[in-house]
Amino acid sequence: MLIPDCSEDAVNVASGGFSDVSQGTYKGRRVAIKVVRIYVRDLDAIRSVSISLCYYTCLVNWLQGFCREAVAWKHLRHPNILPLLGVILNERRFALVSEWMENGTINEFVERDRDINRVRLVRCHLVLRQPH
Repeated sequence: MLIPDCSEDAVNVASGGFSDVSQGTYKGRRVAIKVVRIYVRDLDAIRSVSISLCYYTCLVNWLQGFCREAVAWKHLRHPNILPLLGVILNERRFALVSEWMENGTINEFVERDRDINRVRLVRCHLVLRQPH
């Protein structure tokens, strides 16, 4: 699930409360890269042995949340949800990588087509993979 060789364009195309999305390239195709915002001081604290227990707990909770999102997304199967291709984990960023959608975000799509059945659009099913 790790993606080591994904290039990222410099331009952010969208931003949310906790992350920024940019376009990139993976195996010759365009992808969306959702980079979670974490600051250098946070990364330094992760590497430091002398951080406070409270701060350490916050960082562990943050990392667990990132991992939960990645695992949950990896198991989602629905025609209206892009599959997760993998994650980027290195000293500069924590990111989720998916296919690129030419039609934009779900909000942009719904705004353009006001007659779309929104309930049908968001209805999804969680399909867990069977162990091999």
